[in-house]
Amino acid sequence: MKIQHPNRARTDSLLRLVLLLSVPVVMIGGWWGIRQTDRLIARKTPWALGALVYDEFDLGAMALRGLNAELGRQAGAEAPPRWVPYPAYSKVIESPRPPKSRYFLEYPHAALLVFRAGYWIQPNWRDIPIPPGLPDSAYHNLSSHDPETDEQLRIWRVFAQTRDFYFGVMVLSWIVLVGVVRWLYPPEWRTGWFLLLLPGAVFFTINRYDILPALCTAFGMAFLTRKKIGAAAIAFGVGTLLKVYPVLVVPLIIRYLWPQRTLAVRFLIVYSGTCLFALAPLLWGADVTAVVAPYKFQIMRPPEPGMTIYGCLLPKGLAGGWQGGIFRLGVLAVALSACLRPPIADLDALLRRSVVVLLVFISLAVFYSPQWIVWLIPFLAPLLREDSWLRASAITFDLVNYMTFPIWFWILPTLGTSLGFAEKELEPVLIQIGGTLRFVRFLVIGLMIWRLIHREWKVNWDVDQIFAWLQRGIARSRS
Repeated sequence: MKIQHPNRARTDSLLRLVLLLSVPVVMIGGWWGIRQTDRLIARKTPWALGALVYDEFDLGAMALRGLNAELGRQAGAEAPPRWVPYPAYSKVIESPRPPKSRYFLEYPHAALLVFRAGYWIQPNWRDIPIPPGLPDSAYHNLSSHDPETDEQLRIWRVFAQTRDFYFGVMVLSWIVLVGVVRWLYPPEWRTGWFLLLLPGAVFFTINRYDILPALCTAFGMAFLTRKKIGAAAIAFGVGTLLKVYPVLVVPLIIRYLWPQRTLAVRFLIVYSGTCLFALAPLLWGADVTAVVAPYKFQIMRPPEPGMTIYGCLLPKGLAGGWQGGIFRLGVLAVALSACLRPPIADLDALLRRSVVVLLVFISLAVFYSPQWIVWLIPFLAPLLREDSWLRASAITFDLVNYMTFPIWFWILPTLGTSLGFAEKELEPVLIQIGGTLRFVRFLVIGLMIWRLIHREWKVNWDVDQIFAWLQRGIARSRS
């Protein structure tokens, strides 16, 4: 047997680390390089390749919500502002008009602390005149707008600086999350930290804010491993204030702690107390409508079945209406109940069951939100040491989401048009590619759930039934 020299082993390990780190370094550097300092839209790149690292739209939404909050306006509008054709946007926002009674907010109020902070670092921004229709405009328009007057250029510079601030917060949070998973988790949990270096995770870190609740849940798990129950409860509570999904994991944590009733009760009390800060805006002038509106919008969000499981593996009719709501809540309740019923023996079991519940929730969503892959990493990364299939599935899940958005969504249509393909020629090809990516995504989710259930409960699966399910899914995706 050939024995590898220790120096060669260290060199190979260092080379792998450099290759892994090159992905986030290139993506973060590319983001900073193509941004513009006086508008949110990035510099033009051939075939829209800048979309590989930069997405202005969510950043624009964050800046617009922060602006409205800084202006002292009340949230609670029931529907988002309507998009207008881009050439008409300047005229629309410059036309004199009174502001609407409420502005639209789809994020929990706690997120506004980050969004508003982008203006706190610019103390003179209030001296700049704001077009009267801008606060009530659609963030898609704001994000893509090229300023047409000197006044517009000044306020768009403010937006650009808020965007840079958000970017800095997200990158710092990503670095801290890497540190938590790599050094604060128990030694046997640290091998999966590389998931944070994959292109999908990096893209949705620097262009979304989901890295913040993910960081909170990672701290929560790290505190749990050290039996710091109060700190863990606060971390999960803060994560819930930023994004509601950690509440799905909390019942599992209480079930894990249940043999020690005092710890379980302490976690529940501290977590609930932290979550009560969601009502804090009421103390600063908000009303119940403003506080509840973001949650109401997310719960009652209209179906966007294009890239969801509906029409792929499930009928489209289950996406909307009361029957769809009952179906989704019912399946989620069954999955959560199945994970709660048997005792949770250890923290690895808690991780496995948490990932299963989150994957079920993600799979049944009526809209496609690829940044959800970031939610999974604090729970999924420690489990990759157990199973090469799970490790391969996690990597594939990241790559498929990244290939779907931004590559399939943004780059392929632009590339096809640049190569001279007509829309009627390009559309069926894009539909086929999108359908394949969608099916592969749910196939990978199914594989991850299968491996986790097998690891947790040693359940054997009927291979013939699995292949029949796959064949039906392929047939539906093609149709």
